[in-house]
Amino acid sequence: MFRYPSKRTNLRGELSKALKAGRLHEALDLYELIEKQHRDEPRWSHRKGDLLQRMGRKADAALAYERAVDLYAAKGFVARAAAMAKVILAIDPSKGEVLERVDPVAARRLHRQTRRVIVTADEPSTPDSEGPTTETQSLITDALPLITDQTAAAGETRFTKTENTEDVTLDITDVELLEGPSPPDSLVSKRPSAATLAQLPSMPLFAEVPRYILESLVRESTLIDIEDGQRLVTRGTTADALYALVEGNVVERRGSDCRDLLLGEGDVAGVSCLLSNVSYGEDVIACGRARALRISKLLLDRLVQQHPPFGDVLLEILSRRLVATLLRTNPIFTAFDEGTRKAIASLFEVRRALAGTKIVEAGKRSDGMYLPLHGRIVTRRADGRRLGSMELGHAIGQESMLTGQPSRITVQASTDVLVLRMSASNFSALLMKRPDVVQRIEMLSYAR
Repeated sequence: MFRYPSKRTNLRGELSKALKAGRLHEALDLYELIEKQHRDEPRWSHRKGDLLQRMGRKADAALAYERAVDLYAAKGFVARAAAMAKVILAIDPSKGEVLERVDPVAARRLHRQTRRVIVTADEPSTPDSEGPTTETQSLITDALPLITDQTAAAGETRFTKTENTEDVTLDITDVELLEGPSPPDSLVSKRPSAATLAQLPSMPLFAEVPRYILESLVRESTLIDIEDGQRLVTRGTTADALYALVEGNVVERRGSDCRDLLLGEGDVAGVSCLLSNVSYGEDVIACGRARALRISKLLLDRLVQQHPPFGDVLLEILSRRLVATLLRTNPIFTAFDEGTRKAIASLFEVRRALAGTKIVEAGKRSDGMYLPLHGRIVTRRADGRRLGSMELGHAIGQESMLTGQPSRITVQASTDVLVLRMSASNFSALLMKRPDVVQRIEMLSYAR
């Protein structure tokens, strides 16, 4: 018979003992006591639901999970709320109304409090609305065109812009550029705060979209649980889905010349699917148990057709992840400390290369590094012969920018192409303060 503990009893300690000993009914009573003491803490309802499922009490588990959905959403953990809703629907598909309880309001407020500029597919905040008024921008419509500078020297490709125009830049946060730890064999999942999650790429996917888009994302996504060492993404396979990490950690491995990247809750994996007709360029492997929402590319494309501003949100997610991954894994940039990487991230601007524009030209020095995001590009030899199409998302022009040597190939936009651009002049100005890094870059270029 279960005896109610005194106020001095360590309930969590008793709970741990009961679970280890398999005393499930006692553990359930302890969960309910802890839940009453911490009424606004969602994890206890979540864990109680897990235990009830284990005991075969599915209807009671669904009720516990519903409480967790409400509490997670109220605290701004909108992705966790979405995952809980998926678990409820798996138990009882008739509970479709639970999707309405995945309320993004708190998450949206946090997101807009932690960011200077946002990209949104929903209504922007106004002076009359609750919460902060945040500046908004559109990567698609606000991007300035690349205008060839006719005064450039014969051996140089250089672009300019119209006077009195302002560049579209990315509001990349410190959290996205933090140096992740090397994953040990038994990595315990970290649980970031809601304010930290608000700065990570998955937040706008859930918080900056209309309610009907959010409900479609939750209803038509798949909740994936993977064990330690299992693959979420396999390099070279068709990029057919985006993964929003909800719990646990995964490591992203891109190749022998790039550092592994540790991802956790609030990150997204498989961003290659946001590009056109590409394969995954990395392996994504679980470190311990992990959970993610798998959102198919077909679903994302359909939602963009229904609501085009959603495409802008996806482009921003892609842009931020490409820049953050480049700065955290590429040997050229890993020599920098986190503060300097933040300064480098601010150098990227969003530009549009009109069809026919030679972004990089054979025999000429490049005026910057470019990360193409959207559209189609072709490569040609110095004699003009076509080499083929180039996959999006790969940096171009960086070697010419760093070494001052002419490019060996021409990279040309065959349609309008949206690119991230870091100008050579801005990067050089930054390097003037870091001769140690200049020496490292020269050594890497020589090794290549």
